[in-house]
Amino acid sequence: MKGWQFFCLFGSLWSQIYWQNLNDAFQRARFQDRILLIYIYTPWCAPCVMMDQNTWAHPVIATYATANFHCVRLNAEARDSLFFNGTYFPYLPDLHANQLAYLLLEGKMEYPALVLMDPSGTILLTLRGYIAPKLMDEVLRYFGGGFYRHTAWEEFQKTNPSKL
Repeated sequence: MKGWQFFCLFGSLWSQIYWQNLNDAFQRARFQDRILLIYIYTPWCAPCVMMDQNTWAHPVIATYATANFHCVRLNAEARDSLFFNGTYFPYLPDLHANQLAYLLLEGKMEYPALVLMDPSGTILLTLRGYIAPKLMDEVLRYFGGGFYRHTAWEEFQKTNPSKL
């Protein structure tokens, strides 16, 4: 049994998401045709801490996210250059943000933020602000289950409400 399979089976015991390196996760997402989940945060952000404690630590959310996405935590203020898809993205001191976070959020630097990206690099969804477990459950199942390809969000919410 591979490590990630072990984690998926027993991940709910630890209630932790398997966070991956950005570039490795993107390569795996392309190889496995899975969506890349990028959680953009800052260490000083109170809603980010709440997301860590309430949403990402929820056993259902952690298990589902790890099993169905390639998950990345991206500190928006990372001072080291980030390598992604063949390009290095530097820290931009004037903006107090890494260039990649700035581009992913289209300059709207609100934290926390969730970016879902398909394997081709197309952004499917960007959500800003605290996301409660119930809504996160619905969002993850909508995209992770492929419903976004053929079902409107409103219809999905009516027919597949979260049980959290």
